[in-house]
Amino acid sequence: MKKNILLGILLISFIIEAVLAVLCFFYPTKALELFGLVYTEQANFLGYIIAWFCLLVTILIGYCIVQLKNNSNGFGTLLYILCFWWIALGVGVFIKFGTTDNLLLDSGKGLLLLLATIFYHKK
Repeated sequence: MKKNILLGILLISFIIEAVLAVLCFFYPTKALELFGLVYTEQANFLGYIIAWFCLLVTILIGYCIVQLKNNSNGFGTLLYILCFWWIALGVGVFIKFGTTDNLLLDSGKGLLLLLATIFYHKK
């Protein structure tokens, strides 16, 4: 059951990040609107950079999913790093810009994943 909960949260996170990556790569105008930016060349560049970060995170989550399905313990540290990164990202954007979107999406996802990871590793 612990494994299924963690896998479910990882799959949801994988889907969210993959959708964001595809959106940023292939529909940059829509992605920039989603982030509240107006399309300019500089914003388009930022969207491209965000797309690569989202793709990297998607690949890392995929790696964690494969390791978890194979009952390998090699994913734990990476998963903790991702959790704290998401929490810091959401809180940082909230503090700097005052928007709650990232606070709810990123920090919420990171906190939920952190709790599931701790629950999974608890003997």
